[in-house]
Amino acid sequence: MNARIRFRHRLEYAALRTTQAVIAPIPLRFAGALVSGVLRVVFRLCWPAKKESVSRMREVFGEDFPVSECRRIARTSVWNLTMNFVELFHAAKMDASYLRVHLEGAEAARERLLALIAKHGGVVLALPHMGNWDLAGIACSAFGIRLMALARAQNNPLFEKWMRQNRLGNFEAVDRRFPSSFVRIAHHLKGGGAFAILPDVRHNRPGVGVTVFGKPDVQLGKGMAKFARMGNVPIVPVLMERKDASHHIIRLGDPIFPDLEADADVDAKRVTQTVWNLFERRIRERPEQWFWHNRRWILTPLYTQTR
Repeated sequence: MNARIRFRHRLEYAALRTTQAVIAPIPLRFAGALVSGVLRVVFRLCWPAKKESVSRMREVFGEDFPVSECRRIARTSVWNLTMNFVELFHAAKMDASYLRVHLEGAEAARERLLALIAKHGGVVLALPHMGNWDLAGIACSAFGIRLMALARAQNNPLFEKWMRQNRLGNFEAVDRRFPSSFVRIAHHLKGGGAFAILPDVRHNRPGVGVTVFGKPDVQLGKGMAKFARMGNVPIVPVLMERKDASHHIIRLGDPIFPDLEADADVDAKRVTQTVWNLFERRIRERPEQWFWHNRRWILTPLYTQTR
C-alpha cells in the first residue's frame, strides 16, 4: 500500500470500522429485516434514482410495465446490494463448511470448475451483477481455486486494503491500466487459474457490439472473449441468486470455447452474445436479482457515455 494516507482517509476508515463493529454482531436475518425496513421508508420519501429506475425497467420490459412493479424490483435490487456489503462484515467465517450450508450448488460448481481447469488449464468466469456476485469469489478461495480479477484501486488506501481482505477472499487483483496486467492474466489462465469478470455493463469505448434487451450494437467489453482466446480456455457463465439475507444459489452455464481458427472479432461477438443471452434470460425471469442502478447502464448509447 504505497499511496499516501491522508487524515480524511483515516476518518473514512474509522467510520467503516465503526459501522462494521455495530453491524457485524447482528445475525444476517435480522440485519436483512432492518435494511428492508429502512429502504421502504427511503424509497417512499426520498429515493433519488426512483425515476431513473422506472425508466430503465420500462426500456427493457415495455412502457406498460407497472410502476409499482418497477419500484418493488428497484427496492429489492438495492436491498440485495446493501446485503452484499453487510455480508462482507461476515466474510471471515465464510469457509468451505459455511458455504456448503449457505450456498446451494456450491459443491457441484466446485467439482465442475476443477474438472474444467484440469482439462483445459484454466477458466474465465463471467458473472452478471446478480445476487451476491462477490460470494462467487469468496467461494473460489474457500475451495482452493486460484482466482484473479481486474480491480481498480480505491481512492482511500485503507479502504483498498480492507476490500482486498474481505471482498473476494484471497484473490490476485490486477489493474487494467497497466499493459503488463494482460500478460499476467494470460500466464495465470495457462497455469491452472480462474479469471473473474463482470461483463454486463456498457463499455466506455467501442467494444463488442451485441444485441441486448432487443437493442442491436450495444457495446460490451472485449476482455471476456480476449482473455479466453489468449489462454485458450473456456468461458463459464456463473449465475448467483440470493434466497434470503444469508442463503444463496450458484448455477453454472455450459462452457463456451473460443474458436482459434475464426476471426478474433467475429469470435468475440459470438461468445459475448452467447454469454449475454444466458444472462438476459435469467434477468427477465428474476429482475429483482440484477443491479439496475449501475452507473454504467448497459443501454446507454456509446456517444453519450462518460467515464
